[in-house]
Amino acid sequence: MIKIKFCGASSGDVTGSRHIIETQNGKILLDCGIFQGKRNESNEKNRNFLFDPSLLNCVIISHSHIDHIGALPILFKKGFKGDIFLTKMTDEISKIMLLDSARLQVEDAAFYNKIHKDDGDFIESLYDEDDVRKVFPYFKSVDRFVYFNPIQGVSVKFINAGHVLGSSSIVIETNGKKILYSGDIGRKKQLILKKPDIEENVDFLILETTYGDREHGDIDDVEKEISDIINKVYKERGKIIIPSFSLERTQEIIYVIDRLLTYKKIPQIPIYVDSPMNVKITDIFNSNKNEYDFSSEFKDYDKFDKDPFGYEYVHYVKSVDESKKLNDKEGPFIVISASGMCEGGRVLHHIRNSIDDEKNVLLLVGYQAENTLGRRLKDGAKKVKIFGIPHDVFFEVRSLDFFSSHAGRSDLLNYVMKIKPKKVFLVHGEDPARNSFKDLLNQNGITEVYLPEMGEEFEL
Repeated sequence: MIKIKFCGASSGDVTGSRHIIETQNGKILLDCGIFQGKRNESNEKNRNFLFDPSLLNCVIISHSHIDHIGALPILFKKGFKGDIFLTKMTDEISKIMLLDSARLQVEDAAFYNKIHKDDGDFIESLYDEDDVRKVFPYFKSVDRFVYFNPIQGVSVKFINAGHVLGSSSIVIETNGKKILYSGDIGRKKQLILKKPDIEENVDFLILETTYGDREHGDIDDVEKEISDIINKVYKERGKIIIPSFSLERTQEIIYVIDRLLTYKKIPQIPIYVDSPMNVKITDIFNSNKNEYDFSSEFKDYDKFDKDPFGYEYVHYVKSVDESKKLNDKEGPFIVISASGMCEGGRVLHHIRNSIDDEKNVLLLVGYQAENTLGRRLKDGAKKVKIFGIPHDVFFEVRSLDFFSSHAGRSDLLNYVMKIKPKKVFLVHGEDPARNSFKDLLNQNGITEVYLPEMGEEFEL
């Protein structure tokens, strides 16, 4: 008996990855992420699982983005006490990410409750830093390409997924069958990381389809797009607010800006990275260049500039007071701040204080899930709520997908055709993306393709 139960990032969701593999010897949870989107709906999904955590034997983590690890402290609150298997790099980064997630939740809840004190509206963080630290003793680091046995009769290995630093796809072998969980997989052509590994002789593929219905812009055009935006805002003395994931995306943006400054394609403009964990993440980047497969441009530039992530001139904001001072600072300047989908953290304060001025630009550089603030702004909303308070939108909203660390439609197709699985389960994509990619697979001879609903279970 082998069963798969889909408990998140299904039914058209792109967040909250949670999938259970069950054999006669136990249950394995693949990823344990939080959902993002409508507050009440996401809160309900995050606090309640479609399974009993105490009956799980272990968790295996693909990578350290919060929509893949962010519910681990809640899992322990609900009775889970098993091992958590992950790569060494994901172990190191996940500890930073989870502590930062807890801090942001507590800060956001305190601010929300303060401004809504008189109307009785109250929210509570999912967990705090003490809850997070209780999880760390259960982390079990495993090298890539080395098989381990999380439960009897099941062999597992990590292979490179090319999505973010440390990210891996998960190969599961049991009862003579091979299951591949892609996790989030990277693009064939990207700025920094190695392209994804291919696993052969796969029976069942669980595949992310974030961009299953569209392609990315050509990454070779990124410098011109960014320089045009910066030069315009600099001339008008505005601000550029860049909501960005602290892992991977921030480092890539700084690298591009660093090149533009070095080759004098943009003026000297103050840059503030407003996220306490960004220095730690960037330090990990600088000390793990063996994980990179630089583009030819990056290889040459890295030899020329030993500080490609801008330590010489980027201001890394650490304290809340320092962050608040940026709200009263006159432009031009750039702020890069989490979260990438504008769902929490200091970036909400920067948006709130910049949204009413048409000189300013909100530059979206990552995927914006349905029902998030970032998605509403990207779709052209003229009025949005931030911390429950309505705001008219006057600043310009620009969106670039050059930086996406997700495979586009053709990359996904090439990935599947090289693997040649017998059955494919499409997850981590909105329904238009999943339906479109299912049609594409059918056209290319892959006929057994399934679109799991939330809570749906399949016997393999």
